[in-house]
Amino acid sequence: MKRIMLLSVLALVGCAHGHVQTTETLATGALPPPAEVVVTDFVVSPNEVTLDTSPPAERAAAQQGLSEAARRAQAAQDAQQALAEELTAKLQGYGLHTLREPASMAQPHGVLVVRGRILSVDQGNKRRRLLLGLGAGKSSVTASTELYYVNDPGNPELLQTFAGSADSGQMPGAAETMGVGAAAGTLATAGATTAATHGSSVLRGSDEAMNAGHLADALAKQIADYAVAKGWLPASAVQ
Repeated sequence: MKRIMLLSVLALVGCAHGHVQTTETLATGALPPPAEVVVTDFVVSPNEVTLDTSPPAERAAAQQGLSEAARRAQAAQDAQQALAEELTAKLQGYGLHTLREPASMAQPHGVLVVRGRILSVDQGNKRRRLLLGLGAGKSSVTASTELYYVNDPGNPELLQTFAGSADSGQMPGAAETMGVGAAAGTLATAGATTAATHGSSVLRGSDEAMNAGHLADALAKQIADYAVAKGWLPASAVQ
């Protein structure tokens, strides 16, 4: 039974989905290929974090001595870091020379800059995800993104804007796969298995980092598609 629950937990970890759409295209003319792409850390506030308030999450936070403010700050930081790191790596994988730099750093002529804001980080309810699944208690991250081309270092040109989100998906929970009675009897085991699988990262951003990473993957694909349309990348780079 423990093995069944472990497989269920691992399946939940791997089922997040990212969705990004272009909200506006402002520059349609030809532009020379950028010398490099710069990904900046997306702006985020701990006030945009909705904490998991399920009893297991609250107990784990208490055991670690984490205040609500500390949990919010950590969740915001985890999402911010995962989004920037994964977006940088993914764009590099598409063949774009990409660096991660502070938003405050001035960029020279011929650089493509990715800026954005994380609008929400919702930890959902891990207990409901484990027990019920199918979207119940899902966690999510949403963000807006702006893509700039630096022609004039003092006045970069806005090319496109994007809106995106990622969540923990629709995987079935223990009640769906094991039956309500068995699921209720093994919920404590599920929590212990989750903690064993992720260690202290369970309440230090594992879900928000996972969601932010999937959001970054979808965003990178949109930017790479734009690069193909501009002739900066071959179509084969995104296939």
